[in-house]
Amino acid sequence: MIPPPMSAQPFHLPPGVSWIDNDVSLAEAISRWQAAPELAIDTEADSYYCYRVKVCLLQVSTRDHDWLVDPLQGLDLRALRPVCADPAVRKVIHAASNDVALLRHAAGLEFANVFDTMIAAQVLGLRRPGLGALLQERFGVVQEKSLQTSDWRRRPLSREQLEYAAADTRFLLPLHDQLRAALVEKGRLEEAQEDFARVARAEHTERVLDPDAWKRAPGAFELDPPRVTVLRELYAARDAIAAERDTAPHRVLRDEALVNIARELPRDRDELARMRRSAGPAAMRDADVLLDAVRRGLAAPPWRPERRKRGDHEEAPMGDRERRVFEALRDWRRERARARDVEESRVATTGLLRALAREPALSKEKLGAVAGMTPFRVREYGDEIVAVAAQAADAPRK
Repeated sequence: MIPPPMSAQPFHLPPGVSWIDNDVSLAEAISRWQAAPELAIDTEADSYYCYRVKVCLLQVSTRDHDWLVDPLQGLDLRALRPVCADPAVRKVIHAASNDVALLRHAAGLEFANVFDTMIAAQVLGLRRPGLGALLQERFGVVQEKSLQTSDWRRRPLSREQLEYAAADTRFLLPLHDQLRAALVEKGRLEEAQEDFARVARAEHTERVLDPDAWKRAPGAFELDPPRVTVLRELYAARDAIAAERDTAPHRVLRDEALVNIARELPRDRDELARMRRSAGPAAMRDADVLLDAVRRGLAAPPWRPERRKRGDHEEAPMGDRERRVFEALRDWRRERARARDVEESRVATTGLLRALAREPALSKEKLGAVAGMTPFRVREYGDEIVAVAAQAADAPRK
């Protein structure tokens, strides 16, 4: 693990950017932030490198200045609580759920009056709602994509990292102005605000083993069931190693290496060492743990595909009426999304359509109790949903 770095600003900052690495400077900046009507906020974390994610850099911009805050110097980010919770100060964040969740987890911050520029772009039906695309299309700013996976733990940060980080918030307030005006013009501000309120409550979840992560490994489904069982054990072993070392799993051993080990089934260190080209030299560092995983996998019953599930519960097959209602609602969603020029999921997710289809005698009064039917959806689509569902439910069987 990289120790907290010494930081005496040993680098050249871009113009108009201040570096904060002590609580006195942070307090001075917060006094300016509290007086601003809106702030742009972003974070850089170490999820690409560490198992337990932490905030490595906090970016804040007003209309005329940018700040880069270094939490790795032991700053007390709880000092941000008043400004983050102040509804008089709008917090403009792109793809806010991750930033909000990390800051709530790190410092107990609560957020009021959030404006998420990615959600705003999606509500407007923009086909490229990512920040890089929006900055390039609207401000001619081209971000270096390779910096997205920078090691933000290290100090000093390069000039390229500093410029990239500052640009993440520098243009958010002008972007907010454009998107908010478009939302008002199209009558979609209320719809967006419901999602803004939702992401303001986002909660951080610690990384845990994903039992299905192996399915995303290249070549995983080319293995036979006994080797898939071995692969699952290898994934669990790698995850345990990563958690112990507080490093990202892929930095312990690549997915491709795990698949190759599962394919070759080495029984001892010599056989694993002969896989140097396909498993990589890193495998020998944890040879005993990996070989134990191979043995456990070979001793376990071969893997068999599980039944499809929804959440934690098995999904019961739809009856004839439910199927008719679901298909009718799906057709309605397609036409409604086309008319609004948005992605279909902005109208309703497939999971929501299934839940609606399973409701007997659907009425507008019942809609609000269905998970995912926000007040906006009830007002905007409620009558149509009820009418479509009723017509489909009464239709004769084909």
